[in-house]
Amino acid sequence: MPQPNSRQETMVLDIVRSVESLTIEQAITLPPDLSWSELFNAVDTLSRRGAIILLRRRVEYELRACSASFKGEPSDFVVETAC
Repeated sequence: MPQPNSRQETMVLDIVRSVESLTIEQAITLPPDLSWSELFNAVDTLSRRGAIILLRRRVEYELRACSASFKGEPSDFVVETAC
């Protein structure tokens, strides 16, 4: 599994691994010293490297660790990045 390269990526990956899933809106409230742009950049980098997956659930985006299992109806989710 790809490893994070920055402090921001490490923080985001630790958060995502510690919970089953969370939305981007929930994620921004957890590391108080990350700006929205730093969070977005870390999520983008981690998803491109396959460390996390980014799912779109209607109007929200959900983050999951790459090893997390997929649950839900296929019509509810669109996989943006696969592991």
